[in-house]
Amino acid sequence: MSVNVNRSVLDQFYRYKMPRIIAKVEGKGNGIKTVIVNMTDVAKSLNRPPTYPTKFFGCELGAQTQFDAKNDRFIVNGSHEANKLQDMLDGFIRKFVLCPECDNPETDLHINAKKQTIGNSCKACGYRGMLDTRHKLCTFILRNPPEDTGSAKKKEKKSKKKDKENGSSDGERMTLTLTPSRNKTSLHRPVLEHQFCILIYLLCACFIKIARWSDVSIWVESILWFLLEH
Repeated sequence: MSVNVNRSVLDQFYRYKMPRIIAKVEGKGNGIKTVIVNMTDVAKSLNRPPTYPTKFFGCELGAQTQFDAKNDRFIVNGSHEANKLQDMLDGFIRKFVLCPECDNPETDLHINAKKQTIGNSCKACGYRGMLDTRHKLCTFILRNPPEDTGSAKKKEKKSKKKDKENGSSDGERMTLTLTPSRNKTSLHRPVLEHQFCILIYLLCACFIKIARWSDVSIWVESILWFLLEH
């Protein structure tokens, strides 16, 4: 069952929805823990990493948290009811998701590691401001900034452009290296050599016919065959 991201809005046609938290208690005694089964889906609807609300629960409850993103397990130590966590999630949404100007959850967080500040921008109304970093969760956010999908896409586009440019330059280099070998002299050289050999053969044949009456013909024929073989 889904609920409004901003649960203070009672409009049933409110377009910002999120799934209700599903919690499962595991273990006994000192090893008891609460697994938030659908934390990935809840965090996706809030446009935040699933570690943020899980860590927020730990800060508010004074409990340790565990993250296993590969197996989709987000754990808060201790036994906690789903309704209690759902009410606590409202506090996370007010502090770290909703825009302070328009109350819409279309915000992105921007980390400045040098200044140790967290910026907040809203895609709905254009608001830009800074978060209050006094909450304990802010320390975790500064150490684990959210992935900026926009910058990642830009990097991918830049890398693709570089690959294309490198490919085109390589192609140009190939054409430049190949063109000098394809000149006219290299193409016509075998034909000229063949014609020259035929001409020499004809001249020698005529000379042999003229000089066959003497012993000189034997000497000329030997020279002719030597030239043709080499």
